[in-house]
Amino acid sequence: MQPLHYILLVGAVVIVGAFVMPKRKQDTPPQAAQSVRNMETALEQFMENMEKDNEDLVKLVVSAQQSSKLESEKKDDRIIALEKRCQQLEEQLQSTVTGMAAMTPSVSQASQLLGNTGLLKTSISDHSLENNQKQMDSENMSPTDHGTIHARYPELFQLYTAGKSIESIAKKLGMNKGEVQLIIGLAKQEGSQHV
Repeated sequence: MQPLHYILLVGAVVIVGAFVMPKRKQDTPPQAAQSVRNMETALEQFMENMEKDNEDLVKLVVSAQQSSKLESEKKDDRIIALEKRCQQLEEQLQSTVTGMAAMTPSVSQASQLLGNTGLLKTSISDHSLENNQKQMDSENMSPTDHGTIHARYPELFQLYTAGKSIESIAKKLGMNKGEVQLIIGLAKQEGSQHV
């Protein structure tokens, strides 16, 4: 066959195809309408599912809010109960402290308890000596020999100058180690002020 025949044959196929195509387009509108209906149905089902999911979500949120409200009310009630308990404990503590204060002996009771041992007199005289020392210090007066620390604790300083340890001095005199160290430190400070 010659090229002209091919061209004519192809032209004829195109013309027949052109007639056939418009007929197919006219046949497609019912199919297009069916696909649109299918799409609308699918969208309606999707929307219904979304609405159900939204309703479930709203119910879940409402139940969560209610449960959190109940928990918060329980916590508030517990806080109130704990505050009441704390107040009761404070009142009990206050009454205990008041009772303890009432139970501690006064000076007159202590003197009756100590009796003739002279311990109260010694503590009172030590207290008055300390007050005299403070008064002399406040007036910038030089202390006399009877007001010095060495004069107050002669046995302590004898043991200390003899080379005894602070522990042994404390045991022998019935004092605390800290008290012995404090007295020695004050004596050194007193000695450096008078030099």
